[in-house]
Amino acid sequence: MNHNRINSPSVSRDRLVDLVVFEYRSLVVRRLGVTAEWRVLEWTDSAACAAEPEATADMCQRCPAVGECLAAALASDDRAEWRGGLSRDDREHLWAGMERTYREVRDIELMRLDVDHLISGRRPATRLHTVNGTEP
Repeated sequence: MNHNRINSPSVSRDRLVDLVVFEYRSLVVRRLGVTAEWRVLEWTDSAACAAEPEATADMCQRCPAVGECLAAALASDDRAEWRGGLSRDDREHLWAGMERTYREVRDIELMRLDVDHLISGRRPATRLHTVNGTEP
């Protein structure tokens, strides 16, 4: 019995979870307007640590790509000691605050959709895409 399985190479559960987490974290970074340039990898060429195996706090202080680096580190949950001018612990604290803010903003937007739904009797799909930060 074929349940419409897609004939593609299998993806491990761990890899799939990693991809979903990355997409979620990327969504939070985008929705909070941190920076868009982090997805364009050319910024890595100008990073102060580009030729070094490990970044340091001193390198980050003089780095022209510190914003892009921080956004990429937050989106990818980079475990390196220093990225984007922050230590791993500082990035974890920053991420927790960003995620809390994102959820609060999302909840407010969803409440507005509920009010719109009560007033108009319908909930436009395009508004849901706006709240979720996805394309219709």
